[in-house]
Amino acid sequence: MSKANLTILTFLLGLQILIGQNKISPLNDWDKIIITDAYSGWSNFENKFQIRSQDFLLTSLEKPDSIIKKIDPNLTSEIVKLIRNTNDTSFKRPLISFGRDSLWLIHNAENLWKEHTKNRKTTKEIDSIAINTIKDYKKANQAASSLEGSNRTDDYPLIVISVIKGNDTISAYSIGQEPYMLPWYVVKKGKIYDSKLSALVAELLPDTLPNNKKRLSGQDFNGAFVQKIYSIFLAEKENYLDAKNAFPGTFKSLGKNFEIMKAEIMDMSSIEWGGDFGRRCLEFSLKDSTISKNIRFNTISGVNELFSTKKSIIYKKNDLMDSLKENPVYQYTLNCNNCLGEIHWVKSKSLSTEAKDNFKEYLEESGVDKNKYDGKYKDAIFFELTEHRDLEQSFSRWIFLKYGTLILWQLSGRFLMNLPKEVSENQGYVCKEIKL
Repeated sequence: MSKANLTILTFLLGLQILIGQNKISPLNDWDKIIITDAYSGWSNFENKFQIRSQDFLLTSLEKPDSIIKKIDPNLTSEIVKLIRNTNDTSFKRPLISFGRDSLWLIHNAENLWKEHTKNRKTTKEIDSIAINTIKDYKKANQAASSLEGSNRTDDYPLIVISVIKGNDTISAYSIGQEPYMLPWYVVKKGKIYDSKLSALVAELLPDTLPNNKKRLSGQDFNGAFVQKIYSIFLAEKENYLDAKNAFPGTFKSLGKNFEIMKAEIMDMSSIEWGGDFGRRCLEFSLKDSTISKNIRFNTISGVNELFSTKKSIIYKKNDLMDSLKENPVYQYTLNCNNCLGEIHWVKSKSLSTEAKDNFKEYLEESGVDKNKYDGKYKDAIFFELTEHRDLEQSFSRWIFLKYGTLILWQLSGRFLMNLPKEVSENQGYVCKEIKL
């Protein structure tokens, strides 16, 4: 079933609910429950089941004589109660919505982390940090808060539960992509954030057919939850510690001159580092608070070139700052509350040979002679500016040539500093000089 069909089905469902009178009140006062269980994305299926109150048998809607299994009446009563009696619920305490609490975190943190890291080596230091982070109720709720809704564009599950009595129908549906598929939507009642409803509905579904049973039951919740904890709070920290343990001398030298904000050993291929399949390197994000909180130095070097890279950024930092004193983009960054400026440094210079060659290719693609700036790249500075404004972001890459030429290499965003709107009309690899 396509995304368009799912949208239509959801619309028709809403229309159906609005037409229904919702006069049903006793929990056992229903004729039939219809379940739509569908998916579109990497695969496709659509199942329709029914349960009749006179026999509590789950059957195919199209083949009512085909009995799938007997349903416990207590199970349907719980589902009907949650749908009929639960008004709009909040998601202010996500862990509670998922049936977990602070005690669950304390008792399970160690096992959750062990399961998450069972296929790789870790250090005792990161193990301790991770377990304490998982136990942190505030951080755990922050991580759990993202395990709801539907954001992916290739994954479209759908569950609809319709409770029918005569001409009256009340229905709940979910299109959630995460474990437990929260929230549930009940028209005229709002959203239901309760994993219990999901788990109960999962029990109705058969075990054999392709269906949403596994997702509804929350079987993968623990893994998804710890992965969120890791990506939000632990990944950068573990990368930092791994790099520090591998290259303590480099950290010691840089730490005397900068605050090390990030560090990571990685195999990377980039616009300034090159390599089709990635080359092993050490990347730092450095800050000097005596300059500005808005400025970072991003250094990249091969693991065999660490000495020359760290030495050059330490000794050339002041010269870099002197060369930027009159630069209007740099000055704008210093005076902007929501800006971050990043000065790149590869081996012993800001604009690496790889970055220069890439820039020349984009020049040519833009219809400009790729050799236009030959002989002018000495001491050029590769600078990136990120600005946040009214929930929007602008990202730009610049090349500052030695004698004041400002080249806007790339732009993404609907604004650029305080420049006229027409400047930001061209997006992507702009490759044009900007007069300021």
